[in-house]
Amino acid sequence: MTSSKQAQEPMKDPLESLQEHLRALGQVAVAVSGGVDSVTLAVTAHRTLGNKARMYHALSPAVQADATERVRRFAAREGWALEVLDAGEFADKDYRANPVDRCYYCKRSLYTAIARRTNTQVISGTTRTTWATTGPGCARPASTGFAIPT
Repeated sequence: MTSSKQAQEPMKDPLESLQEHLRALGQVAVAVSGGVDSVTLAVTAHRTLGNKARMYHALSPAVQADATERVRRFAAREGWALEVLDAGEFADKDYRANPVDRCYYCKRSLYTAIARRTNTQVISGTTRTTWATTGPGCARPASTGFAIPT
C-alpha cells in the first residue's frame, strides 16, 4: 500500500531521470547491440554527454549483420564515436558449450572487451526488466561490472 505522500509525488520523467544518471556518471562506454534499448541509450548518452559518450559494438558470428549496419547508420547520423570490436565470446569454452546461461558468458566477454579499451563506466541498454525476466543467462548483471541505467 502506498502512502498518501507517495501518491501525491509526481512521477519523474524517465528521459530526465536517465539524463541525470548519465550526467552523474560523467563519461560512459555504451555497449550498443543495434536493438531498440541499446540504440535509445546510445542516442540519449551522446545527446546528453557529447564526446564523453563512446559507443562499442561487437562484430561476431553471434551478431546479425543488419544489427551492425543499423549501429553504423546511427553512428554516422548522430556523430557517435563508435568502435566495432571482436568481443571474443567464441574463445570462451563456457560460451561455446551453449549452456542455458550462455547470454551471461556472451555479455561477460563483451563488457570485458570494452573495459579493456576504456577507463570509463561501461553501460548497457539491457533493461532491468529484461535482466529479471529473460532467464538464467541474464540473471547476473552485477558480476559483469557494468551499469544498467535504464
